[in-house]
Amino acid sequence: MNLLVDVGNTNTVFGLWATDMLKSKWRVSTKRLGTEDEIYMMVKEFLNRNDCTVEELEDLCVASVVPAVNNSFRYFAEKYINKDALFVTAREDIGVKWDVDFPPEIGSDRVANILGAKSFYGENAIVIDVGTAITVDVLKDGAFLGGAIIPGPHVSMKALFSGTAKLPQVELHFVKKPIGRNTADNIRIGIINTTFFGLKSIVMQIVEKYTAKPVIIATGGYAKLFDISKDFFDFIDTELTLKGIREYCKLVRKLEENTAH
Repeated sequence: MNLLVDVGNTNTVFGLWATDMLKSKWRVSTKRLGTEDEIYMMVKEFLNRNDCTVEELEDLCVASVVPAVNNSFRYFAEKYINKDALFVTAREDIGVKWDVDFPPEIGSDRVANILGAKSFYGENAIVIDVGTAITVDVLKDGAFLGGAIIPGPHVSMKALFSGTAKLPQVELHFVKKPIGRNTADNIRIGIINTTFFGLKSIVMQIVEKYTAKPVIIATGGYAKLFDISKDFFDFIDTELTLKGIREYCKLVRKLEENTAH
């Protein structure tokens, strides 16, 4: 069994991968990640609920956009799994051409999303990951071409709320009418509607670069906020990043094994 970890700026998702499938997952606030021993207690509780133990873990693979917590995962793997933790990066030997100006700058979550898309949906796909930030990742003929980074809905709301004296924080959802009749709907239209239509416009321009329509996949904790028109997303796969982390783990460990021999 492998423990997969997607460390985001706001939340961290743990996944337990066993027998070629994701057996279970759970989400915590990234602020809760502490020392290797605190991570151990958290993981132990999670595994116990799934009738497993830490001793049964064979590997740990992490996609992290929060460098401050990486050492805790390194120490956790060394101390409790007796193995070096594996961290996702844009390597040239994992079956994807990273056709961008500076491959080392690619976020590990985006690397995982591209690997997940390529493995489960084919070599032509656009991944929209809606989290703290919204990332658009373009996979064309098996190569990552780049994409876009957009403020996520809750980042936009926080910025609006902190910069204004009287505007309230509201529950976010799409408003069907283009004119808001109250302050809450005005804010929702400004954040969700505007982001949705802008995002859709960008993606449709990207689609024109393909000879055949690519698969459009949404993922991330807030993906369903933008599942508004049924002609936009082909799939909503909230487990895509974990699938990509698992794929990375499998590929890199096999490369290490071949090198050792």
